[in-house]
Amino acid sequence: MKDILKIKEVTKKYQAKNGELEAIKNISLNVKQGEFISIIGPSGCGKSTLLSIIAGLEEKTSGEIWVEDNKIDGISDKIGYMLQKDSLLNWRTIYNNVLFGLEVSGKKNEENKAYVDMLLKKYNLYEFKDKLPSQLSGGMRQRASLIRTLAVKPKILLLDEAFSALDYQTRLMVTKDVYDILKNEKMTMLMVTHDISEGRFQNRQKKMLEII
Repeated sequence: MKDILKIKEVTKKYQAKNGELEAIKNISLNVKQGEFISIIGPSGCGKSTLLSIIAGLEEKTSGEIWVEDNKIDGISDKIGYMLQKDSLLNWRTIYNNVLFGLEVSGKKNEENKAYVDMLLKKYNLYEFKDKLPSQLSGGMRQRASLIRTLAVKPKILLLDEAFSALDYQTRLMVTKDVYDILKNEKMTMLMVTHDISEGRFQNRQKKMLEII
């Protein structure tokens, strides 16, 4: 299967008072369409920095990022990003939250709204679409956040400790929900975690990248 994402010799250095600080050095990785990749390592080892660079939220010092044979520098609409918190807007209904990404990107049209409706129905959130985030459980909020990300139809999804804010039992359930959704939607995923058991969840990932 063809590589959808190529990371080539990516390095990130920060300027500190006592000189340069190297966050990551010469990271290379090829990811195929539909693969689930876990990036595992202790806090402060550069996992989130790598994801931020791939998402275009942070500049790299050197190296290249390629998506579908196109070199990218900056934010790409082919990459979706989920952070530790669901970041739902408390004053907007679930439906309006899910549409938020489409509004910001100028893609809120009837076709994409129909796609959102389908996702909400498929993953059991449609009957809660008029509720506020505060009226939903943590797991349901994470599903809503995921659907908001999927609404813009990215090719690759980045998860940065996306389940860490949940209690252990809820995290197990939501992790399975999210992986099932991504598998159904034929998504490619890179997930950052320091939890090895989460990274190896049901052996669904085909690769693990350890950063130390």
